[in-house]
Amino acid sequence: MSFVIVFGASLLSAVLLVSLYSLGIRFLATPARLEPTHEGPSRDDEDDDVDDLGRPRWATVAAYTCFGLSILGVLFGIYLIVPALHG
Repeated sequence: MSFVIVFGASLLSAVLLVSLYSLGIRFLATPARLEPTHEGPSRDDEDDDVDDLGRPRWATVAAYTCFGLSILGVLFGIYLIVPALHG
């Protein structure tokens, strides 16, 4: 039964850490909201210039929060594995 508990905890923690990290990357890739303008001829996506307006502040905060939680999860796992850290 101990093996099943360790297997389940390892699987759950791996899924959680990978999900947090990938969600953080996804939040960093959130584009800025562009206001539609009708000031000229429409162009194809291939010809559009890239605007560097930045991502929304909430996306940046959410990304760094996800990265911080994943780092804390890794550090907690290292704490559990290394017996010298238990005092």
